[in-house]
Amino acid sequence: MRIGPYIYLIVLASLLLLGVCALAASLGSQEAKQADSKIDKDKCLACHRPYDKLIEKTAQFKTPGGEIVTPHQYVPHEEKKDIPECTECHVPHVIPLGDSSTLEKPKDVKWCYAKCHHQNNFQPCSGCH
Repeated sequence: MRIGPYIYLIVLASLLLLGVCALAASLGSQEAKQADSKIDKDKCLACHRPYDKLIEKTAQFKTPGGEIVTPHQYVPHEEKKDIPECTECHVPHVIPLGDSSTLEKPKDVKWCYAKCHHQNNFQPCSGCH
């Protein structure tokens, strides 16, 4: 019985498997690097724009306290001057987006409560100040 050809076949299959594993690991680390790179609101809004449309789209968000508000607001609200950094609430995703079902969506508005709405509601500031 000749073992020689079988050994070559086993070695070749092992090398092929190692190559496939290395390629998969490389692609995974590239996606992680892309997601970890500096993300700011300008990068987010390059795809998720215009901001006013995002405000409309999330107008029926229900807070943990039961209020219906949009969590996407200009700060200060009346002046429409600034938009909070998206990463205050959202976890960045890889670009281009693959499977959207894996996206982590915020379930609360902790940043809003910590920054301004310290009564954990969305009543106007004049209600307590």
